[in-house]
Amino acid sequence: MTRRTVVVALLALLAPSTARPQGAPAGGYKQPTALNDGWATANAASRGLDSAALGRLASTIRSWPELGVHAILIERSGHLVYEEYFDGFDERWGQPLGRVSMTAAGLHDLRSVTKSVVSALTGIALQSGAIRSLDEPVVQWFPEYPQLQTTERRRVTLSHVLAMTSGLTWNEDVPYTDPRNDEIRMTRDSQPLLYALSVPFALAPGDDFTYNGGLTQVMAAVLERATKTPIEDYARTHLFEPLGITQVEWLGNLGGMPSAASGLRLRPRDLARFGSLYLHGGRWGGKQVLPEDWVAASTRRQFPFRARAGADSAGAFGYSYFWWYNCYPTPAGLVEARTAVGNGNQRVFVLPGLDMVVTILAGRYNDFTTGRTLGERILRDHVIPAVKTGVGPGCPGS
Repeated sequence: MTRRTVVVALLALLAPSTARPQGAPAGGYKQPTALNDGWATANAASRGLDSAALGRLASTIRSWPELGVHAILIERSGHLVYEEYFDGFDERWGQPLGRVSMTAAGLHDLRSVTKSVVSALTGIALQSGAIRSLDEPVVQWFPEYPQLQTTERRRVTLSHVLAMTSGLTWNEDVPYTDPRNDEIRMTRDSQPLLYALSVPFALAPGDDFTYNGGLTQVMAAVLERATKTPIEDYARTHLFEPLGITQVEWLGNLGGMPSAASGLRLRPRDLARFGSLYLHGGRWGGKQVLPEDWVAASTRRQFPFRARAGADSAGAFGYSYFWWYNCYPTPAGLVEARTAVGNGNQRVFVLPGLDMVVTILAGRYNDFTTGRTLGERILRDHVIPAVKTGVGPGCPGS
């Protein structure tokens, strides 16, 4: 049996009708515990969700540890209504940790969800005036590389960087264990920023989307230069501390900077509150942490994807500013999801029409088979069907 076949079989186990194997824990819904950390908690039923269905989800995940799910948290209407943790094999930025028991207190890799944090910091820097415009050529921030100051490269703006439409050649379609992967090459290069900025063009800027972690590292360097502050310090002062986030790891050393594409580790509740900002117009605890207009603009579909084989014909998909945009057809109608995505099935689904944020952490790192859809299956087959009240407009941002 191939790895792909195994993963397909595991995903089939997520079907809500799957019978629990003999001897597996029955489980049941539990309201999240109030921890005096800024999160108001509530019973799922009091917020229009089917708590029995959510209890069955936890039982299913515990019955099948092969799925590799580590945590699922759900916010509805400003309250944390679901919080479950699971055991499984984990990593710390590529270093195996063995089997861990995930808890609310444990840090977890965000991988490319880190990119969405960099997007948030960009919005803060724009509002402050440290960055004047997204129409600025990116290479103007790197005068130490005179070989990049060409007419062709000055066509690439900060907006192209954030939307990953630079037109630059970049290969992240192979696993991150593969030496052909450009993010790995950049990470190992003695001049990672020069590597990311000097690759040849494949297309004109703005013509197409190419996933490119090098652009996130470049954007982080722009932030450091614009704010005259190391990005870890800027994030702590302007994002993490206002959210009450006190435990952070930002790993990597790329020319003296952490990995802006994948290096962050946060606690699950802290990641969920970052997602909550995007449900509530940038506000947390009565404070405006992110500019409201940036929350809307940075998660709006900037570049629509062309029709793909197997894609939902009724849906709309695309990329925003280091966020993904999805519009899923469901039995309840179209559901808009503005999503932060990370390798291993890290997901933060912001669902404005359902007044919900669904946060998923998992350990399926470098799984480029159908296992990469694990988070979407949990969302579409379990969480959305559990919504009983308060279904809003479908996909106005598509």
